Amino acid sequence: MRQIQYHAYYRLSHVQLWFARNGCVPVRDQLATQLMLAIASGELAPGAQLPSTRALAKRFGLNPNTVSAAYHQLEGLGWVESIHGSGVYVRRKGGEIDTEVDLLDRLVLAFIRAAQSAGLSAKAVRDRIDYWLKKRPSRFVFVHPEQEMRAIVCYELRQAIGWKVEACAQETGALGTYVGDSIFITVPSNQSRVRALIPSESDLVPLQVTPVARALAHYLPVPTNVLLAVVSGWSGFLEIAKSVLSAAGIDSDAVVLRDTKADGWNRGLDAASVVLCDAVTANLIPNGPRKVVFSVVSDASIARLRALERYFSE
Repeated sequence: MRQIQYHAYYRLSHVQLWFARNGCVPVRDQLATQLMLAIASGELAPGAQLPSTRALAKRFGLNPNTVSAAYHQLEGLGWVESIHGSGVYVRRKGGEIDTEVDLLDRLVLAFIRAAQSAGLSAKAVRDRIDYWLKKRPSRFVFVHPEQEMRAIVCYELRQAIGWKVEACAQETGALGTYVGDSIFITVPSNQSRVRALIPSESDLVPLQVTPVARALAHYLPVPTNVLLAVVSGWSGFLEIAKSVLSAAGIDSDAVVLRDTKADGWNRGLDAASVVLCDAVTANLIPNGPRKVVFSVVSDASIARLRALERYFSE
């Protein structure tokens, strides 16, 4: 097996990074993918500053142009933002406030002052607040442009929460069906696009994904005689797995990628020592010690959705 470049950078807190110099995936893509997953999983919080290209390059022995290209790639996808003269930061979603109490105080005070300035009576304000508090959503709607990802996320959520969970394409017409009795959810990088398509009063919750690097670390190092099969109907799952596994030093010849939409996808799968798959694909593969099911949605996001269920059921 190739030697694994495995380090943790002090300014990235507990985020773990791997780089395989002679892998089939460019180092730029290895870095961009791992940072993207760290942001999506919440390991890198909104507003967190990333190391300078020079500092990160020096720490891992990378070409500064490689680091810069990865940062530009993430910025183009909406994951980070570059502030001239300051650095690169994880993009904030509308300006985070430290605590729930702070958020409530700011919202309530701003609303009351605006109502007073407009000459509205206290009774009118109370009546409208009562009206909105009585409007109770009863389902979650996951919005994403990729059908296969929608299927995986909705399947996981339906196993974990009590509310009805539906999938919706990222189209204004389709979303309109759910306005009024739904809480919309999507991935962080897609949040601004979905927000632009739904009414401002509709709730939109970003889902965190499971920290891939942390989950993978449990299985490393991988023995040289292991053949790993990655199986999914979602191309994004296969692409991310390819990039992360390569970065972790697993030889490309030891990894087989299978798309369940392709004919004969399961041919020769029995030869694999380990089968890594998503929750939907797991139903197509016989149970056994060699099957490893990776959950896309993080435990933290499941807990948050359950809390919303409880809140609106009170």
